[in-house]
Amino acid sequence: MVDNAGATVPNGLAKVQPLELLFRQVSYKLKGSNQSKNLILNETCGAFRAGRLTAILGPSGAGKSTLLNVLAGFKVSGVSGQFLLNGEPRDLLAFRKMSSYIAQNFEMLSLLTVQETLRVSADLKLPTGTTTLQKQIILDDIIEVLNLHSCRHTLVRDISGGEHKRLSIGIELVTNPPIMFFDEPTSGLDSVATYQVMGYLQRLAHNGRIVVCVVHQPSSRLMQLFDDILVLAHGEVLFAGAQHEMLESFQAAGFSCPQYYNPADFVLEVGSESSAQRCETLITQNKSKYDSLQSFDSVPADEQTAFLELSESSSVPQVLRPKEQVGFWYQLRILMHRHLRAMSRDTIAVQMRVIMHTIIGLLLGVVYWQIGNDANKVISNVSCMFFIILFIFSGNAMPSILLCVQDAPVFIREYYNGWYSVRAYYISKVLADLPLQLLCPSLFIGISYFMTGQPPDLARFAMCWSMCVLTAFIGHFIGVIGGTLLSMQLAIFIVPTVSIPFLLFSGFFIRMRELSWFLRPICDFSFFRYVFEGLMRAIYGYQRGDLPCHEDFCYYKSSEHFLKDFDMSGDMVHSDGLILGLFLLVLLVTFNVSLHVCIRRAL
Repeated sequence: MVDNAGATVPNGLAKVQPLELLFRQVSYKLKGSNQSKNLILNETCGAFRAGRLTAILGPSGAGKSTLLNVLAGFKVSGVSGQFLLNGEPRDLLAFRKMSSYIAQNFEMLSLLTVQETLRVSADLKLPTGTTTLQKQIILDDIIEVLNLHSCRHTLVRDISGGEHKRLSIGIELVTNPPIMFFDEPTSGLDSVATYQVMGYLQRLAHNGRIVVCVVHQPSSRLMQLFDDILVLAHGEVLFAGAQHEMLESFQAAGFSCPQYYNPADFVLEVGSESSAQRCETLITQNKSKYDSLQSFDSVPADEQTAFLELSESSSVPQVLRPKEQVGFWYQLRILMHRHLRAMSRDTIAVQMRVIMHTIIGLLLGVVYWQIGNDANKVISNVSCMFFIILFIFSGNAMPSILLCVQDAPVFIREYYNGWYSVRAYYISKVLADLPLQLLCPSLFIGISYFMTGQPPDLARFAMCWSMCVLTAFIGHFIGVIGGTLLSMQLAIFIVPTVSIPFLLFSGFFIRMRELSWFLRPICDFSFFRYVFEGLMRAIYGYQRGDLPCHEDFCYYKSSEHFLKDFDMSGDMVHSDGLILGLFLLVLLVTFNVSLHVCIRRAL
């Protein structure tokens, strides 16, 4: 098959069922509001037809993106109107399965290549029965259609803006949807890249799809690519129909376009400068065109319609989400493979973290060289242990914020498009992070423990190692939760700020018996206290006895005396580990809850 530009279109993407989407009297009001000023869309009418590229034009604040969200089924609450697909009531869930919505800021994982990104999309969006060969044929077709050969093996972070837009289209083309919605697909592109992207959209439309896009102030050259135009102003449709009829419609309403003037600029100026009252003729003309179908008996059989009413009072969910196409275990495998591949390429958050744990471990060993077996340097050794706790916590919490802030928009988009369940994403994220959370503290404590002269006892080392690993996990999940729920700037501020009270009541800065009675219960909620206790008991407990003293007098020559003085008597590292395990369990549950909060907040 050859398109109007002479380019060959692969047959795998060319055959789609022709459709027509008609909407009438569609309004959208902000939830819980009855004021007219919060009526974003007011009885909008129009139709989108297969094989035609439609542009939605309008001044800023006209409601273009809102209309697109309503038509795509991403806004349901507060919506009223009639939606018809090929003359039948639109089943919203089935419609979501057969349509795709490409947002203006289409987030992708930056550390996957173009081909890997498309492959993950194919693995998660196509039915389980699709073979590897069939998937590869589809991917090759998409790369051919969108001209992504040159960047096929390039990381997403290194591709151009135009290639990024085309890749976002390719991700949705995997399922060959017959209906595609685009919210400002040309934003941030230069005129050449803009024309190229719109040329690809025209090609997709002329292959039999409904392609609708919001476009901001298109040039005269770009306008020639559009078959249909929908003009929106003040939340109402001024015109919806074929582009060659647009200026005639405006002329009939008393708005004349000057000769050699860009039609897009003209209709935008009319919508911007004219009030809703002045545009009343245009609005009435458009409504009459689509409201003329009064009943089934008064229209031809091929235009008969049925109506679907959605109102704020109707009991519909806020978002209808398509069901996943593949099973849970397959989702888990694909997601874990993707997480691990992206992590292995992350120089800052992963590779540098490993390097810094090694370097700081060596530095700590040099500064506190062989002090662990000296009775005269017990206090310095305590400071060394506390530094170990503080570094492992912060060294795992802060990078995790960055990783989650980057992943959250991708997770929301893919979840709402039915790629995978929250459970699959949650488990894959926890399991994929395990190797790094074990490797970093193991390197750090392995280097610093023996360089600082701690007891050369395998059991004591194992207890110290377990305390450090639990600290790393706690720090990681605190960072993950902060990165999921908060913006990057806020998370970087909140996570250290919230950690300060836990540090204050750890027992290092002030002993618990020296605290006021009403402050002592707070110590029970400080996970730093149990890490600190665990390390001190592992180093000085379990009948270690007297320490070598190289001075005339050493106050803490007896290890039991030291533990008693710091209120840490008793060989109970297992109890400290159990309590830290409970802290970790609470954080795991909280992380799961934060994913659901993140999803609901995105509505």
